[in-house]
Amino acid sequence: MIKKIIGNKIYIFDKLSSTMDKSKELINNGVSNGTVIVARYQTKGRGSNNRDWISEGNDALFSIILDIDKSKVNLLSIVSAYSVLSMFEDILSNEAINIKWPNDVLVNGKKISGTLIENVIHGNKVKSVVGIGININSRHKSTNNFIYPSVSLIELIGKEFDILTVIEMYLSKFSVYYSKLINNKIDIENISKNLYGLEKKVSFRTNYLNKKNNSNDLYKIINLNKDGTLRVEDSNGDKINLSASEISN
Repeated sequence: MIKKIIGNKIYIFDKLSSTMDKSKELINNGVSNGTVIVARYQTKGRGSNNRDWISEGNDALFSIILDIDKSKVNLLSIVSAYSVLSMFEDILSNEAINIKWPNDVLVNGKKISGTLIENVIHGNKVKSVVGIGININSRHKSTNNFIYPSVSLIELIGKEFDILTVIEMYLSKFSVYYSKLINNKIDIENISKNLYGLEKKVSFRTNYLNKKNNSNDLYKIINLNKDGTLRVEDSNGDKINLSASEISN
């Protein structure tokens, strides 16, 4: 069963350049599907768009190595984000939890988690590395290290959490939704209901350009497509599918 595969092997390190880098090293040396790499500290942790992921040993930093069909790779980010959202719904009450497409989770509009997907060609196969960062015990109100407004569990609840316990909670959720993904049972329509900015006009950082549109346009978010792309409507009323963008407001 998938539940036994995800996290069946977990490697825990005190310090790494990044769990993504270590995952690629293990892939080259041979590693089983569902292996998880955890680090307390990362010296060169990274998020999407080559941004640094800053942490001082107080957060959940880990990667999952997966064998997955190429047709489903593009859905991994949203499945990972939804797994985080589902976990937080069990922990938090009366908080607005949303997925900021394609890979972030926000609580009350502040970033609490992000996902980075990197694919590795290994022989004739493609392995996907799902890198996750979740703010657990870090302090965000008193530091200027973070690019966007962010928050952690300790700031929301007022008590420290055991990081490995949170990772185990996440892996339990991810196992469920990953199983649904590979068995073509993932409920994209339901996930869409949790999108940040749904039915609202937002701007995007994107390479998508054509004669009718420019990067300063506002787009109304409609829903997620079955392949994980985002359906939006531009100022002319035209429907567009975005596959590589980031919401900027």
